[in-house]
Amino acid sequence: MFIKTHCPVCGNKVYHDIRLSALEHLLFEGEKQACRYVIENIKVQDSLTEEELVRNILHSLQKIIYDGIEVEILIGVLEENYGVTEACCKDLIERIQLELQMYCPDRKRLYFADPEELGSYTKKTTSNLVFDSFSVYFISF
Repeated sequence: MFIKTHCPVCGNKVYHDIRLSALEHLLFEGEKQACRYVIENIKVQDSLTEEELVRNILHSLQKIIYDGIEVEILIGVLEENYGVTEACCKDLIERIQLELQMYCPDRKRLYFADPEELGSYTKKTTSNLVFDSFSVYFISF
């Protein structure tokens, strides 16, 4: 799971990939049941700057991000596939918006600012042949 911290030297955001080991203790009192967790070990697997994390995520999200993607879907993908905590998702999505030149007018969906420059991300192109009496035009939308 990734957690966000700030570098004490430069003040930049740093993401640490941590692994927790915990023991679960079940407590029974009559018909009631409660759980208590005791953390045994915390290990930092990796540390990345925000730029490195976003670059790694964007590289693997090329086929998932499309014009009009819902923010909630993107949050679910970040949490489930990358282990990013919900608190970190907002900052990462803002960074993804900047990197891909996207905007979010309704705070629910992300749209590309210039759909002609989507790069290697999903670009939906429709090609039509338009016939008239004078010539044939090839139009790409």
